[in-house]
This record gives sequence, structure tokens and C-alpha cells, in this order.
Amino acid sequence: MTDWVLIIIAAIACYAFVAYLEHKKKLDLIDRGLWKPEEKQEKPEHKLITGLFFFLLGVALLIGSYFVEPDLVSGLRISGLLTIAAGMALLVAYAIGKKILTPV
Repeated sequence: MTDWVLIIIAAIACYAFVAYLEHKKKLDLIDRGLWKPEEKQEKPEHKLITGLFFFLLGVALLIGSYFVEPDLVSGLRISGLLTIAAGMALLVAYAIGKKILTPV
């Protein structure tokens, strides 16, 4: 059980470090006068691609859970369901973002 906690803590620490580096990069660009705010806007297609990736990864984990040892089945199924949920959330965010950006 403590292995999973350590993995989660390490993942959060890595994410925080990357976010810190991005922030420092942005501040450095602002100081030099090279930063353009419109460059950093995320395209909705990125959410679509990421959502499809997570959704299909979750499906693969669920299908793979039927072919592994019984000890790993519950963990793979939970991981698959969580990954599918993340993919669906990104797909919904893409659909909502696309409707907001589309002129009526």
C-alpha cells in the first residue's frame, strides 16, 4: 500500500516541478519582452486527441484485465475505469469548448 502512496507523491512532485519550470520560463520571456499571450492558447483539438487516448487506454486496460492473473484483475479494472472516466471528461470538455467557440 505504501508503494502506491509513494508513486502518487512522486507523480505530484514531478508535475509540480514541471509547472514551476514552465512558470519560470514564462517569467523569463516576460522580462525579455518576448512573450506573446496568444501563443499559449490551447487548441480544442488537443483535448480531443488526449481524451481519445485516455479513453482507448482505459478500454485496453479493461480488456487486458480479463487475460491476467487474478491478483491483478481488480487493480487493472479500477485503473481502466478511472482512465476511461478521464478520457470521457476530456471529450466532454472538448465538446463544450467547441460549442462555446462556435458562433451561433
